[in-house]
Amino acid sequence: MLAKKLALGFGLAIIFPMMIHYGVSTFTPAPKSESYYKQEEFNKRATPEEKNQKEKARESAQEQFEKHLYLVAVPMGLVAILIGAFSRVQSIGSGLMIGGIFSITDGYINYWSQLADLMRFLSLLAAFVVLLVVGYKKIEKA
Repeated sequence: MLAKKLALGFGLAIIFPMMIHYGVSTFTPAPKSESYYKQEEFNKRATPEEKNQKEKARESAQEQFEKHLYLVAVPMGLVAILIGAFSRVQSIGSGLMIGGIFSITDGYINYWSQLADLMRFLSLLAAFVVLLVVGYKKIEKA
């Protein structure tokens, strides 16, 4: 029975952040280089201006994807942590909490370099407070 609980928690921890990542990808696809230029043909025929323009378009699409991922993954991760903390089924709660942490991390990893220091601080503070509250109110009393 313990193995099943561990498997369930582990599965939720892995699937939840992947679901968020690919859910965002469904509505704001991450750019693929081949969509912007075909390497062989493009390198032979394109002018430096054309190459620069294509690269800027790809970078803009990448930035938009990363921003959307951050805006979805961080709040959803925080919600998952809270739901997991108050779940009566321990394996589901643990899986959601770990999956929430992974989701927050995914949002940060992809958008960290574009975030202003104030947003970095405030969003990390929110995550820190949620974890402290969950730890103090729910886990310590268990």
